[in-house]
Amino acid sequence: MFKKLGRVVAWHPVGFIVFWLVIAGCSGVGALLGFGQGGLFARLESSMSLVPGSESDQVNNLTTTSGGESVMVVVKGIDVANQVPQLSQFMAKERPTLTDVAGVATVTDPIQMLAAPDPAVRQQAGSLISQNQDGFIVNVKLDEALNATDQRQARDDTHSALASAVDQFATDLAAEFPGASTTQVSRNLLSGAIISQVQDDLVTGEAISLPVALILLVLVFGGVMAAGLPLAGAILSIVVGLGAIWGLTFLTTVDSFILNVLTIIGLALSIDYGLLVVSRYREELSAELTRRGYPNDGSVVPPRDTAKEIVRHSAQATVATAGRTVSFSAMTIALAMCSLLPMRSPMMKTVAIAGITVTLLAVLLAVTVVPALIVLMNRILIKPSVLTRIPGVRLITRQLGDTVSDHGFFSRLAHGVHGRPWWVMLLVAVVLGVMAFPIQHLKMRTVFDDFLPQDHAVVQAWNTVQSDYPYVRQSSVMVIADQAPADSADLFAHLQSLDNVDFVTPPRALPGDDSRTLLSVHVDVADQVGTEVTNMVKDLRAYDAGVPLLVGGPAALQYDFVQSVWDAAPWALAIMVGAVFVLLFLMTGSLIVPCKALVINSLSLIASLGTASFIFEHGLFGMPAVPGMETFIVVMIICFGFGLAMDYEVFLLARIKEFWDAGHPNDQAVEMGLQRSGRIITSAAAIIVAVFIGFTFGNMGAIKQIGVTLAITVITDATLVRMLLVPATMTVLGRWNWWAPKPLRAIYRHTKTWA
Repeated sequence: MFKKLGRVVAWHPVGFIVFWLVIAGCSGVGALLGFGQGGLFARLESSMSLVPGSESDQVNNLTTTSGGESVMVVVKGIDVANQVPQLSQFMAKERPTLTDVAGVATVTDPIQMLAAPDPAVRQQAGSLISQNQDGFIVNVKLDEALNATDQRQARDDTHSALASAVDQFATDLAAEFPGASTTQVSRNLLSGAIISQVQDDLVTGEAISLPVALILLVLVFGGVMAAGLPLAGAILSIVVGLGAIWGLTFLTTVDSFILNVLTIIGLALSIDYGLLVVSRYREELSAELTRRGYPNDGSVVPPRDTAKEIVRHSAQATVATAGRTVSFSAMTIALAMCSLLPMRSPMMKTVAIAGITVTLLAVLLAVTVVPALIVLMNRILIKPSVLTRIPGVRLITRQLGDTVSDHGFFSRLAHGVHGRPWWVMLLVAVVLGVMAFPIQHLKMRTVFDDFLPQDHAVVQAWNTVQSDYPYVRQSSVMVIADQAPADSADLFAHLQSLDNVDFVTPPRALPGDDSRTLLSVHVDVADQVGTEVTNMVKDLRAYDAGVPLLVGGPAALQYDFVQSVWDAAPWALAIMVGAVFVLLFLMTGSLIVPCKALVINSLSLIASLGTASFIFEHGLFGMPAVPGMETFIVVMIICFGFGLAMDYEVFLLARIKEFWDAGHPNDQAVEMGLQRSGRIITSAAAIIVAVFIGFTFGNMGAIKQIGVTLAITVITDATLVRMLLVPATMTVLGRWNWWAPKPLRAIYRHTKTWA
């Protein structure tokens, strides 16, 4: 199959390039402009509930579906207690600025309420004035009709007009009360701020990663043209991938932060695969030049027609060999991502679908566009680059670049490992154990409010509400009872008696259902999704109140999500293990190799996750200190990290298997395979680490977590595992590395012939 594909690509390169350029053009227009349906960033959303049908999801739906959206205008830096008369005059003049906005239903402010004749209304005004009397909240309620899904444009228009009105309000307030400031905040505004931050971080990450990747590729290949080939495939992959995710928004909710994660993975894999394809092409080109009597250093360039024939033959051979390798790698990663599909969370299913899409795009572009560009560039890639004339660059290229030699640093490294394999395995095991040790303290949390940096204006306003307005802040726990408020005195008393409870709102009817009661519990602890509140959620769900209870809130949402992950873990693990086992067998014809790979890669991943958790727990290397890693990030790290580890496993084993099939002894095959692939694995790892680290320069904590953890995973895998542990274990096992029962060997031979 890959031989046929290589032949088609080599003889029809223009067709493939035009095809992908058209796809990229349509994808780019869709992602940026949306063909009148809204561009990608306009269609991204932020989930308020993660597990449909869970108790937290039911509570969330029952408490948020009625009424319009509430936007809080938070005023700070004003002495409310001593300036009520001035504030009354000011608000009387400024209130129409907000009430006249189209789409605004009501505007409630405590200054007006303080002048009300009803004592109950005056008492309620206190909930909108800060505890320190240094600010107040104006609550703006939007029209309920804007909640409809088909009112996106009207909702956006209202938010835009309201933002302008609040800006004018803030300007007038600051002029009348120097030092006063105003910020509007709501759940939707937090979501919008996250989407905006995603867009900024995406630009920042790519602005850092792509130039660094180009520089490293130039050093690897010793020329700009060759270095540009993997990068060209990567850029096309990003554009088409963004278009694919835009299309996915029409089928399901796509959470905003997913975009950066998938861009990181797509960019890394595209460069990875492109690097391997170009490296293998240069190896095939060198062999073909030598076979035809030309020096392989480019000092003599064949005539145009001969060069075209040589390049086509080399490109075809590249797709037949490296194309098969990267395809197996991509299929392994894609099937590993399928492990997220059994999870109940739609967000995890979306990550799986989008991740599979970008992985397949990366490999398709690597085996079609990159070889097609090689063929079109023809003699350009045969000639040595002018950069190689620079002494320093020439030296670095000689050390880092790909090589056609079977002997060198990596073969000597493997030979050294052969002499003392048990000591090497023990040393690596100790290092991995030390790295993995902190994982016992790993804590997982799910708080979307943590995504934004703490100095963000909307976050500061949100934190002000949570700390200074106890009767307005988000409830720690929300309880819905199947009984009328008048019958809920015992439940109300029980909630008040619980440890760490600050206060409980009196029983009130559930909006739209007078037969059910809603009680909001406010817990006086620093972490509203920490152990204390989570234990309270579990205890309340087990409590016999005599009537059915639903328990929700932020901690309940986190608990339900974590439980859904654990519930699906056996199926996810079975899919991942099964996929890796089958694909590695089909590639190598061995049952031992997949078993060994699963064990070694699992140890590497645990070690990397343990090290990353230690870094973020203590805020090392400029990373933010956090009480726990985001749950969905940990899940994706396990999925993507395992896939990336298998990526290098496939690269190395493919070359070792080639030499084993050619009749070389096991140890010699390992030495020659590591020599041929070692520099490529090291170079690819360096570039991918640069990509991952580049995205940590953004401001989103979740992206920093996945960038740092995957960087550690790649470094660990490309050094300790691929360079030392794999050669050591293969030395100990010897011929048993390639063992399989006779019936399975027949299946392998059949699939190898087909591929």
